[in-house]
Amino acid sequence: MNPAPDREAFYWLYLTAVCAVLPAVAQLPLWLVAAFSLSLGWRFASDHRGWRRPGRALRTLLLIAIVIAVYRQYGSVLGREPGVALLVGLLGLKFLEIRTLRDYLLSVFLFYLVLLGAYLQEQALWLGAWTLLTVSISLVAMIHVVQPRGLATRAKLKHAALLVAKALPLMLVAYLLFPRIQGTLWGLPADAHAGLTGLSEIMRPGSINSLSESTAPAFRVTFEGAMPPLRDLYWRSLVLTKTDGHSWSRPRAFAAADESFEGLGEPVRYTVTLESSNKPWMPVLDLPAEIPPEGRARNGYTLEFRMAMHERQTYTLNSYPRYRTPPLEPEERAANLQLPEETSPRVRALAERWRHESTEPLAVARAALAHFRQENFVYTLKPPLLGADPVDEFLFDTRRGFCEHYTAAFVTLMRAAGVPARIVNGYQGGEVNAAGNYLIVRQSDAHAWAEIWVPGDGWVRVDPTNAVAPERIEIGSDALRRLAERGVVPGSLAPAAVLKAIELSGLDRVFLHTRLYWDLANLSWYRWVVGYSKQRQERFLTGLGFGEISWEKLLTALGVGGLAILLAYLVWQWRPRPERDPVQAQYLRFCRKLARTGLVRAAHEGPLDFARRASGTRADLAPTIGDITRLYLKLRYGPGELSGERQVLKRAVAAFRV
Repeated sequence: MNPAPDREAFYWLYLTAVCAVLPAVAQLPLWLVAAFSLSLGWRFASDHRGWRRPGRALRTLLLIAIVIAVYRQYGSVLGREPGVALLVGLLGLKFLEIRTLRDYLLSVFLFYLVLLGAYLQEQALWLGAWTLLTVSISLVAMIHVVQPRGLATRAKLKHAALLVAKALPLMLVAYLLFPRIQGTLWGLPADAHAGLTGLSEIMRPGSINSLSESTAPAFRVTFEGAMPPLRDLYWRSLVLTKTDGHSWSRPRAFAAADESFEGLGEPVRYTVTLESSNKPWMPVLDLPAEIPPEGRARNGYTLEFRMAMHERQTYTLNSYPRYRTPPLEPEERAANLQLPEETSPRVRALAERWRHESTEPLAVARAALAHFRQENFVYTLKPPLLGADPVDEFLFDTRRGFCEHYTAAFVTLMRAAGVPARIVNGYQGGEVNAAGNYLIVRQSDAHAWAEIWVPGDGWVRVDPTNAVAPERIEIGSDALRRLAERGVVPGSLAPAAVLKAIELSGLDRVFLHTRLYWDLANLSWYRWVVGYSKQRQERFLTGLGFGEISWEKLLTALGVGGLAILLAYLVWQWRPRPERDPVQAQYLRFCRKLARTGLVRAAHEGPLDFARRASGTRADLAPTIGDITRLYLKLRYGPGELSGERQVLKRAVAAFRV
């Protein structure tokens, strides 16, 4: 074992440090990344250029400075982000004081903690592969300081790979059998899922538009049977009925026990894999026919989890795209006609005009949609800012907006015309992944639409966006974005021209297919690795014949599995092996001793060639190298073995010192 790390050991430690910190770089402040890099650079210059390393007093001052800086950056030194930042900063200082083997190994183990911190942010497939690479590199770093010096890099890499390969079966048994904990990690800090994007329960002008640039997946859907057309995929999350004229929100009360509907036609069965959002909303296809065990009903046929979701969730439901809802209760009717007293006179006058033309709700709705189509309204991803009366300004001044502008204006007009109406927030459409036959719904697919009350039919969906930008509903938000990049105004082209305008080039198609296959790989990773929950473990073990699962059975299975792996390893180690020529064994021992000095025998080198090269490099050992080589050749290839010469070779090799 090496008494202290040498320069090459630090090369491996530098590489371990970079690999461990890299996944967290995006969440770290720039000044901390610079400070960590400077610490590594200072240590390198100290070892190679003779720079003086900071003394204890200076290191103490730097430590205090880092703690204060982290506190000022995050307002705390506790939690996921400040905790990882503080650990990275202190590890940078640790680099400046590493002198002993203990310091070196401690640094390697602390970098494992930094790497684990990245898993509090995400558990993606790339991070799993990166972790395997980082652990392998760190093993090489540790092998270097605990193995004899002069061991070839290739041998170290092979040794590290063997250690990882031997650990994988035990890891697999522990993963499958170790009792799963329901819920999130113990003691997970409150900020562990901060910064996640998603729908808000309050809709203001621009609230959904802020999600339009995010291509992060919101959820993925697998259908049992044929996938419905994109234009029919309305993913319901929130129903908003209260307004102050500027924003919309939902009532606090939960759904009444008798909130029901009549499903028409055949239901659609599907499975949703929902990304972590730090919110309880449960997106469902209009309208859900059941409530999953982990969910509960809210107003307007929406569902939500019983608590905010801090980890990925999977649920399976039946929904009816066609339905009929029961009559409105007086309180519900009043709630869906509510408007603030200061609603613009121009808005009320416009709605009153349509109401005089017809009192039928659908006729009033058609008049409003025709108004959007005929009065030069424009659908844009970058609408202008609105003032104190956003609906009035949008309808009569700017006439440029996103889905929430059109929906808020439409519902306000319907209510002013005496038609009960409400806003539904959620997602619309998605991207079909043909490689895995599932749907990817991204944050950019966030959408708002309206529902109006029609006697005899109940709540009927009306999407004002479809009146000005049918492309958004028919072919999705991504296609609409491509149209905007080409300068095409939504609604200005025929369907055939739209498809031609959004056609991808050859290279873009390659990128698209690569992205979709990568998403499929990630989904498989989530389903079979990250999503291996307590329920899935119980189903797996029940399938193996364990019956009712308990902690005792799991621990027993874990112990038996571990012993089985250990027994298999021992059997492999003790397997009968072909007898090795004792003369050849002594010569190989001699070669291993030379390898410690960096003199590694190449595969193509014969004993004489190797002896000449080794003697030329180590003149002080040349006589002994020559004697051992000649004796080996005589015993190996000579006409007969002289009595006692094998023992002479054994003693010579044993006495050989490098």
